[in-house]
Amino acid sequence: MLKANRSFLCVGALALAVAGCRAETGGASKAEAAPLRLRYGLAEAARHRPQTEITGSLDPVQSVHLGFDVPGRVERLLVNRGDIVSKGQAIAVLDSRIAVAQADQAAAAVAGAEAQLAAGEAGFDRARRLNEAGAISEQDWSAAQASVLAGRAGVQQARAALAMARANLEHQTLKAPFAGVIQDGPDNAGIMTGGGTPLFLLDDISSLQLKGTAPEDTAGWLHEGLNAVVYSATPGVAVGVPASVLRVLPSLDLATRRLPVEIRVEAPPGTLKAHGFARVVIDGGTDIDAWTVPRAALVARPDFCVFVAGDGVDGAPKRVPVTVLMERDDSIVVSGELTAGAQVVLDPPHTLGE
Repeated sequence: MLKANRSFLCVGALALAVAGCRAETGGASKAEAAPLRLRYGLAEAARHRPQTEITGSLDPVQSVHLGFDVPGRVERLLVNRGDIVSKGQAIAVLDSRIAVAQADQAAAAVAGAEAQLAAGEAGFDRARRLNEAGAISEQDWSAAQASVLAGRAGVQQARAALAMARANLEHQTLKAPFAGVIQDGPDNAGIMTGGGTPLFLLDDISSLQLKGTAPEDTAGWLHEGLNAVVYSATPGVAVGVPASVLRVLPSLDLATRRLPVEIRVEAPPGTLKAHGFARVVIDGGTDIDAWTVPRAALVARPDFCVFVAGDGVDGAPKRVPVTVLMERDDSIVVSGELTAGAQVVLDPPHTLGE
């Protein structure tokens, strides 16, 4: 029994000794841990002209599919694809023989209704004189009045039918609603068409427009009237064409959180083609305050930021969000809440700021 107690005491002492060694080792590791050494650079004040770039399709300022409002057979094509037309110019004509006959018939109906009204008014005048002399029955006097009212209603109805027939006759000729180029159309006459069926595509290429979106951070300076340069995506074309910002919508796009922008190119040269892909560079117009920091100071966690040296001896570096405005060889131009001469951490470790 005594031997067993001694063995137990020995085992317990050994366990305490091992635990003490581990505690001493851990304390030594903490004591020996070297302080985090950071390298610093400087933030320098700068001036920057903001720019942004958008891409999209260059579309005609006006574009419409044209077709007859009434059904019929196309009798004549007056233009071909690629023709330049003026506003109001006739493009195509339907076989209008039936429409002409209907208009003539409606005109004859108007003449007949007016003749009946004239006869009714003459009878009304005779009945009025007899009624004043007391020589007509009440029934005949009422009939004379009703005859005039019916005649007037008949004339109005006939004239309305004539107006419809004439409108139908006018719709036998398809006209251009604005000046432009016939982009597409049928190859030959004789085809049947229904009312509202598109036959031609008319593009007004006197101006081109591009609808795109800019980053959200451009909302502070992007506005209507700014100058822009449009670059065609056509291979070999490297010269830009002057343009302007036509419209900046006041709300961001819900899906992309980007700012909708519309660009207008007046009198575009032949290097810019309608419906072609293009790149647009928009100039901010005036310089804004900015900062130049070493490239090694910029990190993304998850947004772009830099770490600025803290106050005091033991002050930890502070994370400052920034917006990248321009990249250079060894530095970055940013905007953000920095101060001139601020020390920014170079190559900050991933643990910094956690």
